[in-house]
Amino acid sequence: MILRIVKMELNETKIELFEHFMDNLKEEKLKQDGCLHHDTFCDKDNSMMFFSYTIWATEKHLKKYKKTELFKEVTRTIRTLCVKEPIAWTVENVFNSPYDEEV
Repeated sequence: MILRIVKMELNETKIELFEHFMDNLKEEKLKQDGCLHHDTFCDKDNSMMFFSYTIWATEKHLKKYKKTELFKEVTRTIRTLCVKEPIAWTVENVFNSPYDEEV
């Protein structure tokens, strides 16, 4: 299992637009092959700091998604809403995963 975390610091005037975009994105992202979960979180102490949290079945699925038009659109849009370049981490489950055999 692969977890993709993206940290985004938003322009305070664009938070409502961001929330609307992310709400619509969730359904589209979950349609992607291998996308098991997608959610967005806001930092408790900084209302302009958000994190997206997406679980992928395998790294292969994440790499396939990163080649899609949806990924390109998301990247372009998010960058226009942020005051800093988003930071992303890809981490993997270090314990047994039911998807390990698919790699």
